[in-house]
Amino acid sequence: MYFCVGLEFGIPERRGGLNDWCLGRAMQEDEKKRRRHHRNKDRKDRKDRGERKHRSHRRQSTAPPRLQALVKTREAGGRGSGAAIRSYALHLAADKSTTFAQNIDNFIACTRDSREQRPQVVMRNMRQFMSGMKNYLVKHGEREFEKCVERERSKLRPNEFLNLDAILEGVMHRLVVRPLKEHLYYLFVNEYSDNGAIQLLADNIQYARTKSLSDLGIRAKIIPPSDADLETIFQYLKRLQVVDSPLEKLENLLSCISAIFNSVKYSSPENGEPVVLGADDFLPLFVWVLVQSGMVAAEIEAEYMWGLLHPSLLSGEGGYYLTTLSSAVHVLKNFTTCSEEKHSGAPLDWGIGPLSEFRSVLRIVVPDESNGSLLTKTLPVRPNMTTKDVCKIIAHKARITNPEDYGLFKLVNGEETLLKDDECPQDIKGAVTASGKHCMFAYKRMDAKIAWPKATPSE
Repeated sequence: MYFCVGLEFGIPERRGGLNDWCLGRAMQEDEKKRRRHHRNKDRKDRKDRGERKHRSHRRQSTAPPRLQALVKTREAGGRGSGAAIRSYALHLAADKSTTFAQNIDNFIACTRDSREQRPQVVMRNMRQFMSGMKNYLVKHGEREFEKCVERERSKLRPNEFLNLDAILEGVMHRLVVRPLKEHLYYLFVNEYSDNGAIQLLADNIQYARTKSLSDLGIRAKIIPPSDADLETIFQYLKRLQVVDSPLEKLENLLSCISAIFNSVKYSSPENGEPVVLGADDFLPLFVWVLVQSGMVAAEIEAEYMWGLLHPSLLSGEGGYYLTTLSSAVHVLKNFTTCSEEKHSGAPLDWGIGPLSEFRSVLRIVVPDESNGSLLTKTLPVRPNMTTKDVCKIIAHKARITNPEDYGLFKLVNGEETLLKDDECPQDIKGAVTASGKHCMFAYKRMDAKIAWPKATPSE
């Protein structure tokens, strides 16, 4: 069941039809496939459905534990806590005599009437305004807001607390993001149509559909999700595009990724144990899922989340898998060009080959000082990602508890150079490689004295 966001692999209309663009519609071929699937599904009895549920439960452990926990946390969303505070904040917004309501209405009106056409600037203004209004309520309050908070505090147990920031973040999504979603998407469609990004992604998705799993870099031992599992995965991607809250979009992205992990099988499992997919295996698999879904709005959705999510949600697993989405989009946008530059029939090499040109992944060596060995980690990265942001991802994946003591180093012929926070590792590697030298990156304690091997681990 393929779906795209109202484009069917073409450029959307500039005026009107934005709701259709957001919701999407199925292609005829996919409608037939969906009907066949549901007819077959109806023929199966309760026993079969029970077995499928049991198998799904058994496979649950294939998703990384922290990802499973994060999905559950995001789905819970704190909906049961702070309901009274949330309700009172919405009440203040409905009362047009309050400063809170007037500021929100004025901001929305000014944003819609503004001549600013860059969605990134609009999102930055929205993010700053939402943070400012949250601070206003917490520090100054209005009407009975402070009393409402105190009443809720009095109900807390000794080991509980009210996360006012999280409660009010959801309120601001409803009051600010929801009314401006259509305007924001309109700006995105205009910009991405003008620069050809939508058409480029659509064309590459079409081209990638003609390629085999191995052509996409998926190893032979990996069995991708079945049609039934894909339907579940696609439902998460559809909901991601329909909801307006960036947090709900992130929830659906995480649920989608967890569903992919849980539905993958292996032709030769090691010792009968499930194998957790690393970035080397997951990224090409995720690219394949996006190709099958026909999600030509993937780049817009990723940028929407990057621009509107609270910075605290962009660290840890949430930021890591949002980076994975951006990385997969970048791979797809360059897929045709890179594939044509390779020899005919050669699959994607997710190490030193096309992905280096895609600038979508970085391989980092991390010294294990306890046993003198080097660990190699593959990280999805966004184009032009800074050293500071790359270090955040590495520290999270390597579970470094004191990241302030670590740094990212460039290794050229065994000589190390500490990268500055604002430098771009992808640019540095490209420049070194262009000069005919081999470049590798290492993440280590800044005061650790290490003699690097002359032959670095193969990428």
